[in-house]
Parts: sequence; structure tokens; C-alpha cells
Amino acid sequence: MMNKFLNPFKYLSLRKAWCWGIAALILASVYYWMNGLRPTSLTQLDFGGSRLWIATARLTAVWLIYAVIMYIVGVAASRSKVRFGDVAAFSAFARIPFYLSTLMFAIPSVKSVFALTMDGNLNAAMQYVNLLSLVGVVSLIILIWWIYWEYQAFSESTNLKSGKGVGCFILVYILTYVATGLLIRFI
Repeated sequence: MMNKFLNPFKYLSLRKAWCWGIAALILASVYYWMNGLRPTSLTQLDFGGSRLWIATARLTAVWLIYAVIMYIVGVAASRSKVRFGDVAAFSAFARIPFYLSTLMFAIPSVKSVFALTMDGNLNAAMQYVNLLSLVGVVSLIILIWWIYWEYQAFSESTNLKSGKGVGCFILVYILTYVATGLLIRFI
């Protein structure tokens, strides 16, 4: 049971990965829209708010940019056949922990404290240092889970393992972070 949680990509069919990944993307789009969140890169978001279709387009763009870069690096580095459908499905499913981490912004006190930090009012935000610390610890745990799943999705869909797989994944992650930061601002 623990193996299925740590690496669900060995046991997950492509159909289930697609269904769960797309369902999570749709739910995250509605959630972002309702809470005024806006993705600004692979790992960042702000309270810019936007229409539902813009939230959906931005989240879809982040996922597709990630999947395309993952596919290109996988094709270039792997000796086995890499299919875009596998990469896209697994990367969509692997984003679920990131979407779950944003649920904390549904809590009004968390949202207001983070709004203070985004506005640059750090002195007022420091009055809530316990809340910020708790959110930081929870976010760190979810971030580790999310990056681990992203690596497992990359490893399973491209058949790149060990040092070569880790190095390629780091390259994918950096390229995607930069590309999403540059490209989704046009949406």
C-alpha cells in the first residue's frame, strides 16, 4: 500500500492518470477563480485574480509547458521510446499535490496574512509568525511530496532512472520554471 502512495505511476493506468489529472486541473481552475489566485510560474501564484477561463488557460499552459519540456528532454536523453501521452498524463497526475497545497488559501486568516506579505507589509505579517511558520512547514512537506511525485512521473514516463534521470529532471524543472514565468504572463 505504501508503494502505491510513494510511486503511484508504476501502478496507475494512463486512463486513470488522465482522468485524475484533468479532474484536478478543472477543480483547481474553479478554486483559483473563486479565491482570486493566479499562477505566475510553475511553482508560484499571486492574488491577481482573473476570470475562470483565464485561470483554466494559465493552469493548462503551465502543465503543457512542463509536459512538452519533459517530453523533449526525455526523447533526447532516453534510449527507450518516449510517448507524449504518457508524459502528459503522468505529469498532470503528479501536479495534484501542488493543487492540494493551495487549499490553505481558502482559510481567510492565511489568505489575509499572505496578502500582507505580497503587499510588502512585512511588519504587520510578522505579528502572525506562528501561522506563517505552520503554513511554511505544511507547505514544505507538500512541496517535497510534489517534487518526488514529479520525479517519479518523469522517471516512469521517460525510463530515465538514477543519476541521469535526476540530472535530466533538474534540467526539466529549471527550464519549465523559467519558461512558465516568461510565457504565461501573456495569458
